[in-house]
Amino acid sequence: MDCKIKLIIFYSQIISKKNGKIYFLLSGLVFYSSFVFEINRKIMSPNVFTFNERNCTSCYSCVRKCPVKAIKVSQESIYPEVIPERCIGCGTCIKACSFNAIKVLDSIQTVKELINSNHKVAAICDPSIAGEFEDITDYRKFVKMIRNIGFDYVTEVAFGVDLVAKNQADLTNEKTGKYYITSHCPVMNLYIEKYATELISNISPIVSPASATAVALRNLYGNDVKIVNISPCLGAKKDINRHTNSAKIDAVLSFRELRKMFKELNIREELVEFSDFDAPLGYKGALYPIPEGFVEACEISTSLIDGSFISAQGDEDAINAVKQFSQYGNKFNKHFNLYFCKGCIVGPGSSDKGQKFVRHNLVTEYVNKRIINFNKNTWQSNMLKYVLLKDLKCTYNKDDQHLPVPTSEELEEAFIKLDKATSGRHTDCRACGYGTCYGLAEAIAQGIATEDMCFTHTQSGNRKFHEQLTSTTKELILSQEENSQLKEILNYQQAANSEISKAISLIIHSMKIGAAIVGENMKITDSNNTFIDILGDEAKEIGEIIPGLVGANINTLVPKAISSQIEFILKGEEEGIVNKDIEFEGRLVNVSIFLLIPKKSVCILVRNLYDQEEKPQEIIDRVTEVIQENLRQVQEIGFILGEGASQIEKKLNTIIKLTKKE
Repeated sequence: MDCKIKLIIFYSQIISKKNGKIYFLLSGLVFYSSFVFEINRKIMSPNVFTFNERNCTSCYSCVRKCPVKAIKVSQESIYPEVIPERCIGCGTCIKACSFNAIKVLDSIQTVKELINSNHKVAAICDPSIAGEFEDITDYRKFVKMIRNIGFDYVTEVAFGVDLVAKNQADLTNEKTGKYYITSHCPVMNLYIEKYATELISNISPIVSPASATAVALRNLYGNDVKIVNISPCLGAKKDINRHTNSAKIDAVLSFRELRKMFKELNIREELVEFSDFDAPLGYKGALYPIPEGFVEACEISTSLIDGSFISAQGDEDAINAVKQFSQYGNKFNKHFNLYFCKGCIVGPGSSDKGQKFVRHNLVTEYVNKRIINFNKNTWQSNMLKYVLLKDLKCTYNKDDQHLPVPTSEELEEAFIKLDKATSGRHTDCRACGYGTCYGLAEAIAQGIATEDMCFTHTQSGNRKFHEQLTSTTKELILSQEENSQLKEILNYQQAANSEISKAISLIIHSMKIGAAIVGENMKITDSNNTFIDILGDEAKEIGEIIPGLVGANINTLVPKAISSQIEFILKGEEEGIVNKDIEFEGRLVNVSIFLLIPKKSVCILVRNLYDQEEKPQEIIDRVTEVIQENLRQVQEIGFILGEGASQIEKKLNTIIKLTKKE
């Protein structure tokens, strides 16, 4: 109402500014109406079903069974997702799921909050409760068990069925030539509003039995009474926000949830006394859970010849009845009595343990017991009192959920994804749940399905994957064999390297001259005692702490000229052997540097040229070098010098001999 007032004020201001044109105000009211309907439509589409991804195996059974394709499968997630606005609350997906992966909107907390509020709360029980709770021997104890939850009133929906049936009978007996679809099944009402919108005016303009019961109770006990509908119908949860007047239902508690509350509160039959239902009591409306029972409650002939109704039960028959009524309406001269389930006695909110015909029998037996001593006069009085209440009438609204028809290009693209672009490859196996390959392609184009739902496509993909997997496995085996061979080679090489390292270390430590190995980080990896002695006292002190100077930085131990030369050789900037004489610590030493492993390590050999043992040999080596150099020169100028060169050679050889004798 506040929204409406604000809109009227808003458009009134526009009118005053525009010198009063009426159509501005009317457009505001029209906008308000469409706005309210859109809000109501969204409120009327609560998400009753959600997926538990821990349990979901993505088998898509729910998708295949959903009669209105309200479960979406996208490429973004491997898990299905319910589309709330398309869902009709039928619960078919619950029955199709073998993995308990679909959760139903839990109303237990809502019921507890209502009971703990300052309002009176009434529980209205669907008549199929007699078939559900066969384990409770006396219905009067069952009533007391419900009271012990905390309800102020406990009554039957059967009286609401009687009210709806009487209004339906009056509508039927008018014989205006227009034929109707009964409005007692919330799921079928939602289906027509969403997917058979052309038949909305053919839904009987009467509320559901639960809402009719709510109207009667609020007129009897006060308009502030809160109503909890105990029902096997999950569609009632979906339809809960349809009414805002006295027909409003405040919460829907499934039979499963009721059992859960009994267990939680430790409410058992053997612990309670008898208690009967509160007024008003129902009559033949208690037969409502059985499809033919509603027609009997209307007290209209069920004869195939004289009867006024065609009854259809079960999702396929009920939906087909609507389709045929829409397509061939002029061929029918009877009303349709439709139950989405095969009777409310097997509604999706019921427990799994019961059997349909056992429940059928339990319901009829219960009704037989009730009507033996039934006070029909009181019932008729109540019927007259409530049957004409205006809130029993209602209208149904269009909520078209038909998806856009895909273009030929979009369909072709979908068929390509399915590997069925070539004509004649359509199997129509129905495994995907869409009946035909065309139907699946259409759903893919509409964005509510994927190609992975196609059995043949998946099998083809599996074969390709298997072939790829086989090929990859073979390659992996070959790679493993190669890796094994490489590992053996590597192990052998590591062992060989270890032996070589030991051999080099042994050679270094057995040499009389100084020797050391320097790594790529310019640190000594090994050295002998002679090398340490030549380097001087500082090196000796280090050697006492760190044997072989292992880890010592060569830059701190030798002159810059030598360390730079080592670095050049490591970097590959010098090739071959570098040989230098340098003054070091007051001594003349000869340093030879050569590469061991490219860019990894070099070897340094150091000789003390002042050493008495080294000196004679050194003189011989140096003289030999002079001779070799002179011979080269002699070869070049031999023809010029002639015999003189031979004499020089003789003299030098004599010097060598004399030196060796000394």
